[in-house]
Amino acid sequence: MINGHGDDIYGKTIVSNFSSNIYNGFDVSELDTHLREHISSIHSYPEPDAASLASLISKKNNISSENICLTNGATEAIYLIAQAFRGKNSSIVIPTFSEYEDACKVNEHKLRFLNLLSDFDGNSDLVWLCNPNNPTGKTTDKLLLLDIIKRFPRIIFVIDQSYGFFTLMETLQMDEATAYPNVILLHSMTKRYVIPGLRLGYITGCESVIDKVRKYCMPWSVNQLAIEAGKYLLQNDFPLNIQSYLDETNRFAYELDKIKGLNVYREDTNFFLCKLAGRTAKDLKSYLIDNHGILIRDAANFRGLDEHYFRVATQSFDENNNLIKAIKEWI
Repeated sequence: MINGHGDDIYGKTIVSNFSSNIYNGFDVSELDTHLREHISSIHSYPEPDAASLASLISKKNNISSENICLTNGATEAIYLIAQAFRGKNSSIVIPTFSEYEDACKVNEHKLRFLNLLSDFDGNSDLVWLCNPNNPTGKTTDKLLLLDIIKRFPRIIFVIDQSYGFFTLMETLQMDEATAYPNVILLHSMTKRYVIPGLRLGYITGCESVIDKVRKYCMPWSVNQLAIEAGKYLLQNDFPLNIQSYLDETNRFAYELDKIKGLNVYREDTNFFLCKLAGRTAKDLKSYLIDNHGILIRDAANFRGLDEHYFRVATQSFDENNNLIKAIKEWI
């Protein structure tokens, strides 16, 4: 689905962006300088499979390069997996990222939707789970997840861990996942390092399932600057104080929840859902853009939600306070 995602900043004057699940205050100036110094590399073809970056990831996570497939963002990975298992039966835990459903439809999967992973009864070939989940921010308990993976060894579990950086809850590690022949993990460098414009992600899993997906990869899918950025980020220290960030998220959510006519659903990550009583997120979004240059994510198009829901990702203390003040004025 080309339309309907967050971060629709184009054609608007935006001073604070709460619509995408990243922290825009993260300092990436060193990366910017590094890429400017390597801009001439765009005049040559990149590696067809980003092998040098895969090698770095493998060493950092104690897995083989054969367990890794680099992709043009996590979204390309979703479509590759759906294509590799074309025509299968898929169950999707909702509400969640719409591209799982869209990729499955394009590749003629028969779809079922689950409200909870624990509702799964084995009647599918694949299960799609975002963990931590977009848009709710909820992280599935690791022991529950492993129990279901072990109970259904013939089912492929596609687990999108793009937001794993932004929670203190325990998620599957790459070396754990590669031990299971029925697990595929999705990873995003976009979210952690604020490089959505570069499109950089990868999948990990056991060698046989990665080989199955890799057959559908296009050569040069990951561009030269994205490869260079990924290598630089992995070779240098870019600390993120997640505890401090989540502390601010708790404060932010608490203050929003005090606003009459607004319910906040705080979970495990830097982003969370809010629900308006009687008014629409579309109207609030328009007001915030026109009057404050603030962008939120209207969540009405997530399956299982309605026009009263919106999602925000925690930004700086001052930006968060500005959004709180602006919503109070609107309500």
